[in-house]
Amino acid sequence: MSEPALQVLEGGRAPRGWEQLWGRDEWRRSELPHDDLAGGLGEETILRFDGLEPAWLKEAARRWARARLLAATAPQSMKGYLSELRAFSRWLLDHTPAHALPAPAGITRELLVDYVLFVRTSRLAPATQQRRVGVLRAFLAEQRHDGLAGLAHEAVIHAAEIPDVDYRLPRQLEPGTFEQFIDPANLALLTSEQHRTIVLVLATTGLRVSSVATLARDALEIGSDGHPYLRYRNHKLRREAMLPIGPTLVDQLARQQEHLTATYGPAGTAWLLPSPASGHKPVSRRTISKVVKSYVRKADIRDGDGQLAGWVHPHLFRHHLATSLVNDGVALPVIQKLLDHASVEMTARYAHLHDDTLRSAITRWHERVNIRGERIALPTGGPLEDAAWMKDRIAHARQALPNGYCGLPLVQSCPHPNACLSCDNFLTDASFRSVHAEQLQRTRTMLADARERDAVRVIETLERDQQSLSHILDGLDVLDARSGPPLDLFARAEDTART
Repeated sequence: MSEPALQVLEGGRAPRGWEQLWGRDEWRRSELPHDDLAGGLGEETILRFDGLEPAWLKEAARRWARARLLAATAPQSMKGYLSELRAFSRWLLDHTPAHALPAPAGITRELLVDYVLFVRTSRLAPATQQRRVGVLRAFLAEQRHDGLAGLAHEAVIHAAEIPDVDYRLPRQLEPGTFEQFIDPANLALLTSEQHRTIVLVLATTGLRVSSVATLARDALEIGSDGHPYLRYRNHKLRREAMLPIGPTLVDQLARQQEHLTATYGPAGTAWLLPSPASGHKPVSRRTISKVVKSYVRKADIRDGDGQLAGWVHPHLFRHHLATSLVNDGVALPVIQKLLDHASVEMTARYAHLHDDTLRSAITRWHERVNIRGERIALPTGGPLEDAAWMKDRIAHARQALPNGYCGLPLVQSCPHPNACLSCDNFLTDASFRSVHAEQLQRTRTMLADARERDAVRVIETLERDQQSLSHILDGLDVLDARSGPPLDLFARAEDTART
């Protein structure tokens, strides 16, 4: 084995244990030195270096894998990165004979541009194109002064050359489907206490599967405020974090602790969810996914279309929690903290999804009426719908009314505040029905008093308001008869989804 193959960026020698792996084309996760840093979750991941040519590219790939693993990249992720490098290697050999690339210096800017164009014009899915170019860009940047020493300074892939992908959140859990997952009667069908714990932790915390799998046995903590919290490891950001939890999960954790004591003894395992094969390792991510799939079949959990919810996977509970919190009006920075996102931009994607869902529901159910009881529906379809929705949302933020909405254009201000019932720009919907009914009753009482006093000006104003309120209530009755009961946009399961 050559001395350069053992050198690292710091210290000049490979960490103890890497020597036995270095010349091999397969690295098993269980054999990796410092496996605790590599985010091992119990699965046997194999990193493959065969198929990487020329020899210096394979050497650089080994160095990159070692550096990434020491920086706590998960072996499963590294396995995917190596797969993308193999794709580059195949293209390289097809377009440039191996003897023509004796060293990294043979990688030129022109060659990289050709590869990017090849990927971007391929039939690969956009996400695959993005990953393939992005991985190569990271590899070149991170190994430029180590495994790729001699690479030309201009041999780079620019960030703007990485294909864009429209981020789309996955299919959402309808409230009715989510409620089936946390239904005590359904949970009772699970014969394993650990399986019930897995389901409730996923459903009520929104944790990533990697964090659920590696929960410590003593993860539950009671704060100075007397409230329970769950301590977990965010493997993506490599830090420890906490989140508040509710009584349903606390009770289940207590039962899980009893199960662990009976099975492993007071100190027989360090994990809250140990591997069934060995209490010394955490449960695998694959097992957690199997638990969810099996639970769907056993409890016969159905989606809104009446189909078996076999499409549900563990990460969907994280999306469900995020959208539920947005629906409840929780501020994005708070949701970001709860989900432990690295940036608020990731959290904002849930707000965008919520906005689209809410807009669709309001367009269908919250049709407006004016002061004459005439139906005024939001425009639908195309840019006009987007513009009308934008105006409506901004108007809500700028002018909050206790009984409806102001339809004035954004640049105008109201010349007659507190005179909404005589204004053609005033709109309202069924959610304000009780307010209008109460105001109509008060108006009738005040009108009778004004007539006794013969207060002509007051009588004119109150009669106008009485007429508007009567028209509004009649118009809402017509909408109800057409549409049926209004949709409850914020129907939620009990506090579990909010914990």
